[in-house]
Amino acid sequence: MGRWVWGILAVLFLLMSAMGGIFRVGAFILLMIGILFGCTAIFWGKKKGGNRVLTICSVLVLTGLILHAAVWNYFAYCRQPAEQGEATVIVLGCKVNGDQPSLMLKRRLQKAQEYLQKNPQANCVVSGGMGENESYTEAYVMKKFLTENGIEPERIYEENRSVNTDTNIAYSLELIQKEGLSENLIICSDGFHQLRAWLYVRRNGAQATAISGRTPFWVVPSYAIRELCGIAKMMVLG
Repeated sequence: MGRWVWGILAVLFLLMSAMGGIFRVGAFILLMIGILFGCTAIFWGKKKGGNRVLTICSVLVLTGLILHAAVWNYFAYCRQPAEQGEATVIVLGCKVNGDQPSLMLKRRLQKAQEYLQKNPQANCVVSGGMGENESYTEAYVMKKFLTENGIEPERIYEENRSVNTDTNIAYSLELIQKEGLSENLIICSDGFHQLRAWLYVRRNGAQATAISGRTPFWVVPSYAIRELCGIAKMMVLG
C-alpha cells in the first residue's frame, strides 16, 4: 500500500513540475520532490537504513508542503476586507507585455477593479517599476488598464520604483503616507503570494487584509514552492 501511495505522489509532483515549466525554480524543486517520492516508492519495504532515511525525508517534506499550503490559503482567502468604507488597495505588479498586463497581472487587476467599483470611497496604489525587457513601468500599465475599465484616474496612485515584493510594500507605504491615503490596507495579488506580502507589511509596521486574483491552476504548485523559498530567504537574509 505504502509503495503505491508514494508512487502516485511521485507521478503527481512530476506532472506539476512539467506544467509549471521545468526552468522555473519552483518547478525544479517539484521535480526533485517527485524524484524523492519515486525513490521512496522503489525502495519501499526493503530492510535497509537508506530506505528508512528516504521514508523519513519524504514524510517530512510532504508534511511541510501540506502545512505551507494550509497557511498560504488562509492568508489568501480568509482575511477578506470590509465591503464598505475608506481603504487603500495595493496592487502588486508582475510581468507586462508592452503596454498590456500579463494574464496573471490582468487577473489581479480585475479583482482590484471589482473591489474599487463596489467601494467608491476606496483608492488604489499600483506598485511596480520597469522590469527586464519591459517598455513601460508595471505601475503605468496597471493604471492604464484600470482607467480603461472604468476606475477614475484620480483614485489611482502610481508607485513606479519597486523591483520586488519588499520594495513594492515599502515604497507603497511611503506613497500612502505622503498622499494621506487611508491606512486601511488591502493587498491585491495572487493567493500564493499573499503570505510573503503580509510578512513584508508586518515588517514595515502595518497591517493589511487581502483580495486575491484567480491564478491558473497549473502554475500554482510551482509558484507556491517558489514563494516558500522566498520566505526562507527572507527569514535567513532579511
